[in-house]
Amino acid sequence: MPCLMAVMAVMAACAAPGASSPTATPGAPSPTVPSPTPSPISEDDLGTRIRVLATGWRPEVQTAVVAVTEGQQMRFVAVPITGGGSAVPLVEFTNTYSWQLRQDGGAIAVSFLNASRSSSRIAVWDVVTGSARWLTPDQAGVFDDGPAWTPDGSTIYYGEHSATATTFTDRGIFRISLDGGVPLRVHGPDANGGSPVRLTADGRWLIWTRNQAGGSTDVLDLATGENRSFDVTGTSGEIAWRAARPRALVMSGGCCAGRPGGQLILWDDIGGGIREILGAGAAPLVFAGAADWDPTGTRIAATVFERTLVDRSVHDGPFYVAIFEPTGSLTTKVPGSEGFVVIAWLADGILARRSTTEQASEVALLSENGNDRRVLYQMTGTMRFAAIVSP
Repeated sequence: MPCLMAVMAVMAACAAPGASSPTATPGAPSPTVPSPTPSPISEDDLGTRIRVLATGWRPEVQTAVVAVTEGQQMRFVAVPITGGGSAVPLVEFTNTYSWQLRQDGGAIAVSFLNASRSSSRIAVWDVVTGSARWLTPDQAGVFDDGPAWTPDGSTIYYGEHSATATTFTDRGIFRISLDGGVPLRVHGPDANGGSPVRLTADGRWLIWTRNQAGGSTDVLDLATGENRSFDVTGTSGEIAWRAARPRALVMSGGCCAGRPGGQLILWDDIGGGIREILGAGAAPLVFAGAADWDPTGTRIAATVFERTLVDRSVHDGPFYVAIFEPTGSLTTKVPGSEGFVVIAWLADGILARRSTTEQASEVALLSENGNDRRVLYQMTGTMRFAAIVSP
């Protein structure tokens, strides 16, 4: 995986791997599901890779789906954001390479490594029925990764490469219908290979990253085939997106060793212009790799830390959430946000997570004025955010 993506994953998790049985949200029970000892995995058998924990689930309120990792197992858990209620473990996957939840929360596309880790292929698991099927063919030495759903859920884009201990060959970015059929290559190959990140809400642009040290930020116009790169020679990663131009928030730099940090840039991927929101110079605040637009796309919530404390580790903070205008001017520090990393800015508040210890973390909803902080879910282990889904 690109180095910058690994840095950003550390920021998103802020907790060392450990046992990941979910614990109850305070005031509400949350089921705990033991993880069995992994058994040998057949190359074609999906049943040994998928452990269904709930069937028929659909969100009754706005819900955050998170992925909690323990060893080779990754468990998806639905966490209600509004209206209370208990977290619901949905499914546990073994030996995943990459994945993406469909926008409506009704299916997950998963790239599974084979038993020898010498190839991977993509399967789709249906949340409602609990059924699964392979989507891409099994090809020796070929890795299918980075599945990304179209907004209508009918098609998946993914990257493909072949690799051995001494060679790497990019095979391009492909599209395949959920109905199956022959995959169609839509871009590449080039020297580095690429992994889709996601599609824009209108389905026209595919945001993807190159598999180079530090990653990249690329946008492919699926209507014309034209590709635009933020800085193909540097290190970067897409952070957040809005509908209005300039629309892309990009992290530039921050790779690879040491404490996370880099520039937060507002990029016009169509016109090419850039504006620095948080810089790499002498400014007192350093961008810590997590941000989102507010629901109207007019302000930015970003996780930052003080430059004078740059020698501190990712576990002892002190991070906090700050609000910025798109011009780069600082509006305010969110009171009581110390230690929190931004996940998403919702109508009900800022969804964020923080480490309570190196082995545990929590997801909370923060009010912008600091008057309310509601813990939604607590867990041990490494957590990644999957998606926000609504009824």
